[in-house]
Amino acid sequence: MIHFAHANGIPSPTYQPLFDRLAPHSVIALRQFGHNPKFPYSNNWTYLADELVDFLQQNTSEPVVAVGHSLGALVSFIAACKYPDKFKGVLLLDPPLLFGTHARVLRLAKFFRQSDLITPAGKSKTRKFKWNSRDEAKQYFASKRLFQFEPACFDAFCNTAVEDRPDGSVELTYKVDVEVGVFRNVPHNLSRYNLDPGMPAKVIYANRSDASLGQCIRPFCRYFGIPYEVIEGQHMYPLQQPDLTAKLIHEFLDGLG
Repeated sequence: MIHFAHANGIPSPTYQPLFDRLAPHSVIALRQFGHNPKFPYSNNWTYLADELVDFLQQNTSEPVVAVGHSLGALVSFIAACKYPDKFKGVLLLDPPLLFGTHARVLRLAKFFRQSDLITPAGKSKTRKFKWNSRDEAKQYFASKRLFQFEPACFDAFCNTAVEDRPDGSVELTYKVDVEVGVFRNVPHNLSRYNLDPGMPAKVIYANRSDASLGQCIRPFCRYFGIPYEVIEGQHMYPLQQPDLTAKLIHEFLDGLG
């Protein structure tokens, strides 16, 4: 069984076309992190990792393979470090991690409340969240470079990213304040975690990613003894290239024996 953890601002049903390609493996996924008041976003995303494990406890009695994209990659990694008995392995797809000097800079930025300058929070806080209709929302998403997904993934996103309001308008299901708060609190303390040496793990990041940086990924992987792979693509490659992503996930699962 796979638990798939989504990127910030992208509800997990968006990835359904990818999940379909992972058969015969079953996939479960928390719909959207950070919206449960029991597990709010917080500095270094600690409670989001607890939210993942709480979801697992309610939905399966067996250890899972954790696969995560972006936010979901780091939340899965933290959860696997904190609760290793819940996981058979962890695969990080384009994690937006900061490590070494970059992490120290982020820590200072947080202290001086300037993290908006070095995280996507600065852009996300002005994100449009309401439209007159679903068609209008879809046209808006189609005009944005961020949402240039594979067609089935784009349709899945449009169908799940907004909800109907009584006045006939639609609003984002993923609250903007949650998305911004998550970005502002990107972990700077990853070196404090311990990954079970027997836990299979891997990082796969894209060579044109603007979020997963080689100068952070490589020392992170050396520190934890995790192999990594670089592919052609951008940060949102799981939704832009679902066939390739499914192949990479299947290869990781095959490697677990």
